[in-house]
Amino acid sequence: MTRIRWWWAGMIGILMIAGVLGGCSGGGGGHDDGHHGSGVCLLLSEVEPNGTALTAQFLGSLFVDDCFVVTGSIFNVTDVDNYTVLIQENLTLVVTLDHSSLVDFDIQLFDADTGQLIRDCGTAVVPEVCAVSLGVRSRAIAVDVVVTSHIGAGTYTLTLDAQ
Repeated sequence: MTRIRWWWAGMIGILMIAGVLGGCSGGGGGHDDGHHGSGVCLLLSEVEPNGTALTAQFLGSLFVDDCFVVTGSIFNVTDVDNYTVLIQENLTLVVTLDHSSLVDFDIQLFDADTGQLIRDCGTAVVPEVCAVSLGVRSRAIAVDVVVTSHIGAGTYTLTLDAQ
């Protein structure tokens, strides 16, 4: 039994090394600019604590054609979930919040540096979809995406799609 576990652990290690080396071919697309977008969504789970702007879960940098999908939970109407993304280039951020039709969750987008509201995307429609054009000038823009409950508690799927 022990030999089988070691064999699997060794095999997984070999596959991980092969994946890393295969992704680092230096063929001109990837490590030069720090962008790893491939049009595939990165799947993530909510990590607590993320109830304030200071404890927001950092999802990563977004470039055109990048996508994050986060599964999360709102435990009660006072629960707040904060996520931060770094916008690296001019793009339209399409935010989709899918949840049960028995609850009403809302999305707000804030400038993470100033706390200024960029857009309140709260609607009573499921899924909630909000598109915001963001222009990057001299430096990247940190955006806080905040999920709140208007009515009820439950799970949700938050999708951030850079177009």
